[in-house]
Amino acid sequence: MLLTGLSSKHALVFKPLMARAFSISAALNKSIPLSSNAYLHSHETGNKGRFAISYLSDKEVPNPEALKPELIVGWTPEQDKVDPKTFIENAKFVDFLTTVLRENVHKVKDNNLKAMADWQKEGWLHIGDERNPPAWGRINFPEDIIGSVELDNGKIKEGSYQPMPAHRIITNNGLFQLSEPLTKCVVEAAKKAAAS
Repeated sequence: MLLTGLSSKHALVFKPLMARAFSISAALNKSIPLSSNAYLHSHETGNKGRFAISYLSDKEVPNPEALKPELIVGWTPEQDKVDPKTFIENAKFVDFLTTVLRENVHKVKDNNLKAMADWQKEGWLHIGDERNPPAWGRINFPEDIIGSVELDNGKIKEGSYQPMPAHRIITNNGLFQLSEPLTKCVVEAAKKAAAS
């Protein structure tokens, strides 16, 4: 097939699409773990210079369509660099995170969170973002408080999780970081959502 308008000497020859040796879907779904957080993966997208950040790797996403909007933390123009100046936060992910924490935080085996609840006994306990931990005995900055849970006799009340409106998914200290047990909870919920 020749591109019209050019002499045969300068014409471009295109092979039929079927002759290509790669899958467009596979190319769009390739991901790498972020060097700053091994739980998060940067996925290539159909838009040049735009990478989707998710808790799921390409091995955990059966096809590109399975990476649902609520499973994307946000987008960045560089594959392994997440900068607060260029990162685009995904509000649907924030809603997903809120739902997962509200439904699970009371039953997650997070020893630090449970120890704080046992020590405090009553009232509201903040869940701090671990990207910028405060000095001992201090509370996190509002942008580093993921949410709060209500306590009853040292136990987290089921369904009491409330997100902190001032929390930021990304700051100059990087992307948010949950505790290891809470991260694993969100990863498992994301896997279930991708499979459904």
